[in-house]
Amino acid sequence: MARQIILADDLDNSITENVQTLTFALDGKQYEIDLGEENAAKLRDALAPFIEKARRAGGGSSTASTTRRGGSAVPSKEIRAWAKEQGKEVSSLIKSDRGAVPRAVIEAYNKAHGTNY
Repeated sequence: MARQIILADDLDNSITENVQTLTFALDGKQYEIDLGEENAAKLRDALAPFIEKARRAGGGSSTASTTRRGGSAVPSKEIRAWAKEQGKEVSSLIKSDRGAVPRAVIEAYNKAHGTNY
């Protein structure tokens, strides 16, 4: 005997062919929701501006000299060297030659160099 699983859209209870289970996390809690194409697109569109500015969590591949932010490799070593040559307002934000570069330093670097890290 064959079984057929029919998923309904959790948002509007519609039954369409391309219902998909989407997962997302917020405030340390993971969620799943079954959505049809239209509502899945609405969710993706609503989250897009936040995802664009976010960084992926966990297990990402980065080296000592680069960090990932918003999908672009941040040249940490280069930015640190630049920051140390700047006035105290920027240079004082660099506390170490390792670890994440403070966001304020990256923003100052972007402004000075016309980049978008």
